[in-house]
Amino acid sequence: MDPAGAPPAARYQLLGPVEVRSAGGERLALGTPMQVRLLAVLMSQPGTGWSIDQLVDELWQGRPPKTAAGNVKTYVWALRRALRSPGFPDPAILAGPTGYRLALDGLTVDSVAFDDLAQRGYSALRHCHWPAAQESFEAALALWRGEPFAGLPGWGVLLSVRARLQEQRSSLAEEVADLQLRAGRHHELIEPLRSQVDADPLRERPWGQLMVALARTGRRADALATYRQLRHLLAEEVGVEPGPDLQHLHTRILRAERELLTSDPRPPERVAPRIVPRQLPAPPTLFTGRAAELARLTTLLLGDSRSASTVVITGTGGVGKSWLALRWAHDNLHHFPDGQLHVDLGGFGTATQEASPSAVVVRSLLPALGVKPLEIPAEPAAQFALYRSLTADRRLLVLLDNARDAEQVRPLLPGSTGCVVLVTSRHTLPGLVATDGAHPLALDLPSDGEARQLLVRRLGAQRAAAQPAAVDELIRRTARLPLALSIVAARAAARPTFPLQAIADDLAASRGGLAALATDDAATDVRTVLSWSYRLLSADAARLFRQISLHPAADVSAAAAASLAGAPPPMIRPALDELTRANLLAEQSPNRFRCHDLLRAYGEELTHALDRPADRSAVRRRLLDHYLRVARDAARLVDAGWQPLDPPPLPTDASPSAFADHRAALAWFTIEQRVLLAAVDDAVTHSFDAHAGHLAQALTPLLSRLSQWHDLAAVQAIAVTVAQRRGDPRAEALAHRDLALAHIQHRRFDAAHHHLRRAMARYDQAGDRPGQASAHLHLAWLSDIEGDAGAALPHAREALALASSTDDRLGEAAALNALGWSHARLDEHARAITYCEQALALYEEAEDRLGAAHTWDSLGFAYQGLGKHPTAADCYRRALALYSDVQDPCGRADTLVRLGDTHQAVGDHDTSVDLWRQALAILDRVGHPQATVLSERLEAYR
Repeated sequence: MDPAGAPPAARYQLLGPVEVRSAGGERLALGTPMQVRLLAVLMSQPGTGWSIDQLVDELWQGRPPKTAAGNVKTYVWALRRALRSPGFPDPAILAGPTGYRLALDGLTVDSVAFDDLAQRGYSALRHCHWPAAQESFEAALALWRGEPFAGLPGWGVLLSVRARLQEQRSSLAEEVADLQLRAGRHHELIEPLRSQVDADPLRERPWGQLMVALARTGRRADALATYRQLRHLLAEEVGVEPGPDLQHLHTRILRAERELLTSDPRPPERVAPRIVPRQLPAPPTLFTGRAAELARLTTLLLGDSRSASTVVITGTGGVGKSWLALRWAHDNLHHFPDGQLHVDLGGFGTATQEASPSAVVVRSLLPALGVKPLEIPAEPAAQFALYRSLTADRRLLVLLDNARDAEQVRPLLPGSTGCVVLVTSRHTLPGLVATDGAHPLALDLPSDGEARQLLVRRLGAQRAAAQPAAVDELIRRTARLPLALSIVAARAAARPTFPLQAIADDLAASRGGLAALATDDAATDVRTVLSWSYRLLSADAARLFRQISLHPAADVSAAAAASLAGAPPPMIRPALDELTRANLLAEQSPNRFRCHDLLRAYGEELTHALDRPADRSAVRRRLLDHYLRVARDAARLVDAGWQPLDPPPLPTDASPSAFADHRAALAWFTIEQRVLLAAVDDAVTHSFDAHAGHLAQALTPLLSRLSQWHDLAAVQAIAVTVAQRRGDPRAEALAHRDLALAHIQHRRFDAAHHHLRRAMARYDQAGDRPGQASAHLHLAWLSDIEGDAGAALPHAREALALASSTDDRLGEAAALNALGWSHARLDEHARAITYCEQALALYEEAEDRLGAAHTWDSLGFAYQGLGKHPTAADCYRRALALYSDVQDPCGRADTLVRLGDTHQAVGDHDTSVDLWRQALAILDRVGHPQATVLSERLEAYR
């Protein structure tokens, strides 16, 4: 559109009867009067969201029918159909979380086009471009077809918008009259001005214009009579005298001042000098790192394929959003010759500091763009339009810092894509991204290297290099949060003789709390800065934040968060989304969230201050119930023979979890392993000994399957302690047995014997025959690994007798396989095959794939001993397929070694070496001691 010309016909028209035009200009049928009123409400504030309740109030003026909410939805549905037309296939009425809004682009609504033309005219006035100003004003007035929303009852928003628009129209008409008087067109103005004062007799400005027009046409007496008429009217109607401007004009007419009676000569066109604002604060002195983020900003905002003019930098409090924005801004000043605007929107601050409304902010920005205070329009809409007009032809950088929400930012977006806008916020501002084309840039914690750079920059390289361990601890204790790092660095810099370890010890003494990061300045006190985000949360989100702080690890799944809250996952999703938008949580993958350590410390302070001990205990119990239930489900799928030992009853509100198969169970455990180990420690710390013990039991098959022997040893040592504390011999026996398993894998045979003897003693004490059988099987396995197959046989036989006496079919299968393996080791291969085939039948009957894999491996070893290499190889391949299916890396590695031996026996050296290398790769990956032995074997074949 030409700056002073008329806009193209607006599709949505409210400056008169409400109408909508198709792309070809045809008027669309909008339906019932209530549908038209609903559309008018949405058109009155394009882009603004309206809740169902607000729309009900606007439509029925506080007296809605019972079906009002449903009626609104029906009207919307009907309007969407009516608004679809050729060229406009998509409905402009969009649904949001709370209601509906009219999403329109540019000058689609005639009232928006009116505002735009008006502000172009005011801009021309300020630059003394009189013809251009008059052309814009007249084009704006030409858009009017009658009273706004003509034919619709006047209440609610329509009444206020109608009044605002009519005031703006009157003001523009007065501006046009002034310009016509300046141009000497006073003769033709007299009658229109008489009509204007008759229509709105209390507006003084048109009376003054009429007096000037009459005086300049030689009708001074009529001009003076007009003044007397107004004076009488004001006295009768409101009991006041005309204003000082009119009184002064009256005096000038009485004096017949020549300057008044002669129209002003048209002044030469001139352009006022343009002010170039330089509002950026100083660059951050301690800024380091963030190279990837700086490069990303440059690509988005200045690159050849520039994809955004607005970027929203989001992240938690203290993560360095403002620092990043300022650093990039100062690095790129030369790209913005028309200046830089900066404003702190106050979205997050102290309880007494409210976020700055955009209407207040724009009034502070207009003077920076050269607008004199008296020239700032009274109406916010006009102020925003003026702001857009002033920025439309400039190359500006606008930094909107500390925004609370999209509504605060949207009116402050410039009127041209030539400007660049950087927004920082703790909230993600999805509305700005979705509807205004902003590009999000999520700022995470800096890397360890970047955190170290920040400390080194403040402390000096020499001091940091002299105490590297202390620097590492400072980084860890501050969770790499830049604000916390800056506080620590400032304290260390203020005490140059103090060892850095002393400052690290102060942080350690606070036990993860925030006391050691307190300052006298609210803007840099970590606890205070974090509180600014917390206090804006809804009650549900605030409670969930406190509950998540009790989670034993930084990562938490949506299911675990639901258990903390004691509610189904769908019910807490809004609170999780709110915490994520506020950057108090980060959703790092779908339904998995992370809360960094200082935020967790802050949340723990809050829950100890606001929640009862009994409530905190209930939260922890619900979480442990959840993890125990899900871990047991996973353990049963991974090891068909595993059964929990007297599990505690779990309440029905513990979040259920179902896995499709053992692969899904292992995938879940791979993600949750660190969390589950932390949960065991946390259970012991808070005296949930039964949960700690039972959770440790459930972890055994899972840790074993992934060959996590160090973790298995650690968790079973805890299980031994809590079982002894509870006086539970069966639980203690099981923990000793599983601890022995870890020691066997690490080839610590003396320790394994010790724990198996303890296990057997406790099983005997408890009279637990299946447990005794299991202990004998482990003793048989230990004896075999030590190279004493003869000693293994009695244990295998005793295990078979015990399992048979209790009708434990899987126990019998394991014992039969152990017997078969031991006989094969003693070169009694035919007997071994008999035992193994019996075991295999039992395993296949129970659909125990892992047991079947072990048995096929034993059969392969027996057939290999008989010299039946093809049969042995076939058995090994069956075992490998099953080991792959159940994802048992150590079992697969053992069988690969033996299959390699079979190929070696028939002279196929290349295949055997390849199989051994595959086995070595697996053993290296899991850190198995046998990797060294196999590596030495391969060296011999180089």
